[in-house]
Amino acid sequence: MSGIPRQDSGDAGLVWGGTSTSPKPRVSATHNRFKGRAAEMTQTAFMRTELATKANVGVTCVRDDHQWRIAPGHAALVESGRVDWFHLAESTTATRFKRNSLRDVWRVICDGRAYFAKLYHPNDWVAKAKFLLRGPVALLEWSVGMYAAEHAIGAVMPVAVAWSSSRGKIGPSLLITEAIADVEPLNEYWLRIRDDRLLANALLEEMARLIARAHQCGFQHRDMHPGNILVRRVGGRTEAFFVDLHDVRIGRPVSLREVVRNLAQLNQWFRRHATRTQRQRFLRHYITYRDRYAQASVFARNWRLESATLVANLAVQAERHANKLWAKRDRRTYRDGRYFARIKPAPGWRGHVLLRSKHPSPSAGAASLTYTRQQWQGWLRAPLEWVDPRKHELLKDSHTATVCRATLPTPTGPATVVVKRPLARSFWKRLEHLFGPSRNRRCWKVANMLLNRALPVAQPLAVVERYVFGFIRVDSIGITDYVSASADLETFLTREVAALDAREQPRVKSRLIESLVALLRAFHERGFVHRDFKAPNLLVSWQPPYVGLPIFTFIDMDGISHVRRVSPKQRTRTIVRLAASLLASPACTRADRVRFLRRYLTEPGRTPRDWKDHWRAIDAQVCEKLQDKEARRQWKLERYGRE
Repeated sequence: MSGIPRQDSGDAGLVWGGTSTSPKPRVSATHNRFKGRAAEMTQTAFMRTELATKANVGVTCVRDDHQWRIAPGHAALVESGRVDWFHLAESTTATRFKRNSLRDVWRVICDGRAYFAKLYHPNDWVAKAKFLLRGPVALLEWSVGMYAAEHAIGAVMPVAVAWSSSRGKIGPSLLITEAIADVEPLNEYWLRIRDDRLLANALLEEMARLIARAHQCGFQHRDMHPGNILVRRVGGRTEAFFVDLHDVRIGRPVSLREVVRNLAQLNQWFRRHATRTQRQRFLRHYITYRDRYAQASVFARNWRLESATLVANLAVQAERHANKLWAKRDRRTYRDGRYFARIKPAPGWRGHVLLRSKHPSPSAGAASLTYTRQQWQGWLRAPLEWVDPRKHELLKDSHTATVCRATLPTPTGPATVVVKRPLARSFWKRLEHLFGPSRNRRCWKVANMLLNRALPVAQPLAVVERYVFGFIRVDSIGITDYVSASADLETFLTREVAALDAREQPRVKSRLIESLVALLRAFHERGFVHRDFKAPNLLVSWQPPYVGLPIFTFIDMDGISHVRRVSPKQRTRTIVRLAASLLASPACTRADRVRFLRRYLTEPGRTPRDWKDHWRAIDAQVCEKLQDKEARRQWKLERYGRE
């Protein structure tokens, strides 16, 4: 594809609105509309005929019960017989690059040139039904690749395709594409160069050009995430290419709704790894290139797009796409797959375990390792031994829970974890534990929801529950990652910040407030509320000399729940609970609490002018909270003899 020239078909005289600067004769608007529509229908029919003809370009032959279609100049790939393309595991020149339940991807060296071979396996009934309705997947991807080459859209170039020649036979299909030299996935390339302003801007412009031309040529990649785009830097110029073309729609105009939905897919990853300024720069480039390619094909649409309108539409669609993706990932935590597994380690015990974390946090310890189902089965053969204080370090022993610190004997060395066994403190709690979801099960669900939404939390590693009669739950334990080199927020302020020099304290506390406000905003924006948002439930990982920003981590997810939308009252309760928990800390002054509130109230479309009214309301609620806390403490002393 590197040899395909860029064809900028847009008229240089077009402005953003898509109107030409040259004068036009005055004719009837109705006449223009119908005449344009008739011409478009004629051109569309011609284009589809031409596409059907060009998709069949190349040499067609039958070899070893497979029908082949080979691009000109690559016939030797099949005729030489040096590579058995349908049995690459036996080839010494092939290396498996990727594998899943539907396809295997191999990197093959043939005659000194590198190729990628994608072998599709229609194993399940869904894949077989698609095969019967649409034909071999490899043949569809071949057609898409040829279409991209004809319209100068950056994409991998197919050189051969093969499928079973027997009529009605559902078998594997093969696609061979040229390997592009010196490329890497978009996500890896972006993380490497995003701090270089020139390279980042060049990539944003190239991405906008690639996607704008694809849309204006009737090419819509319906799985547009960074892993499906390859990037390279050649001769001082950035180039980008589409890959995985099996889920691409071609030969039809891309509507405005589809444009926004497509950009929202890409935005899902970049919202976490790019600044708002960079994302807006990309949209401005996209609008500019759409106008430039307004006449690139008969499928081009010359809408008048404005940056503000596109940003507003994209925000709505991005939220819908994110919620849909997050819900899909939430359901994955209870199934067998690449990241999670179900186990039955002992009679009456069953639960769920982590095999591999997709996005481990920077402070992850045991969560950064890879596990197997068999390892967990062996470790949890006697679940209650993990909370035995004679074998493990006891962290907490109260009327509500037993918490121990233990180690997993992994092949790479011991991994420190925290094991929790909740206890029922009343008859109603015992009844709830018998028939309702256990506390550990709820924590497993909530913690994974937080992780899926890029919120920091101690990674849950396993949850197992004991049942009698198959449905009555009588016990449970949960295992989570141990966050090392950290302290809870109250301890960090009292010991670390209070011991700093008076000139250094304002800088450190300002960074703490900045990070905490950003965390709390994201927490609420993504639909979470915390009824026990106190400083001891928030860990801080930040080492002297306190450069950069601190890393916060949620622990003890009992009080966290997910709602449709967080109300202002729920937001205020969170701030009240946090303020009440930090009153005893000498490093958290009244000025710090005012600074935190003013910064939290300052956001796009809102000013902190009314912070005094919020301050008075919060101060009154903090006083009430302290009275309730004292009454609760006296009740615990009378009932249990301890707090």
